[in-house]
Amino acid sequence: MTQAEWFATTNPDMLLRTVHPDWFAGFGEHAERLKFLVDDRLRLFGCAAARMVWEFLSTDARSAVLISERVAAPHAKTANLRAAAIRISYGPTSFQQLAINAAGWASAGMYEAHPTYRNLENRPVLFDPAEAGRNAAKAIATRALGPCPPGHSQRTARWHQGWTGIYNDVRATQTAFVRDIFPPPDYALQFDPNWLTSTVVALARQADESGDFSIVPILADALQDAGCDDETLLQCCRVPGNVHVRGNWVVDLVLGRE
Repeated sequence: MTQAEWFATTNPDMLLRTVHPDWFAGFGEHAERLKFLVDDRLRLFGCAAARMVWEFLSTDARSAVLISERVAAPHAKTANLRAAAIRISYGPTSFQQLAINAAGWASAGMYEAHPTYRNLENRPVLFDPAEAGRNAAKAIATRALGPCPPGHSQRTARWHQGWTGIYNDVRATQTAFVRDIFPPPDYALQFDPNWLTSTVVALARQADESGDFSIVPILADALQDAGCDDETLLQCCRVPGNVHVRGNWVVDLVLGRE
């Protein structure tokens, strides 16, 4: 995938399928500053997708997403994921269950019914951030328009058109999540430690600790004031719509492995 394709697509699955373990090779020695590894960043995408349906989630489902976010952090343990596993259900289902499915795929999901495994403890744990994104988008579209009307009528056709439009809009936002968590392909960073002024570090730490990443454009201003002229890095901080999530690669680069 070229950088032009990376920035043009509105399907997050296209981006997620291109990410590989050596994604940050162009960062050289500075790759060690990143707070989360590639697999952890994929998990953070799933969690960001699940947070899009936060208001639809039960307390248990929210807890599973929070645990998954913590598991993504360096040196975290995965033991609690199975204990917080969310039951995933398929077939005709409500927007609430679609949201719960998103939380399950973003953390640790288990099929509600499985012919091979008779008890919850023996069922395989499922994790797929791409599925988390798809289920979150389905939940939002279904919540907005309700279930599909029966039959084949103009009303049904209008429902499908409206549902698909909302679904695609959500997916486009999720694409911005991927670009926030991962830099474009074959990007070579020229990182200058002199950019790490007290203001730059304080802004990055504030975003990381509060979970409010709306200040990332201000971080870009501070980096530019410190002498940063890397257009790719600054562009990541100044995306249209100010779409930023936990795992923003610029924030993690600034913080290093604190």
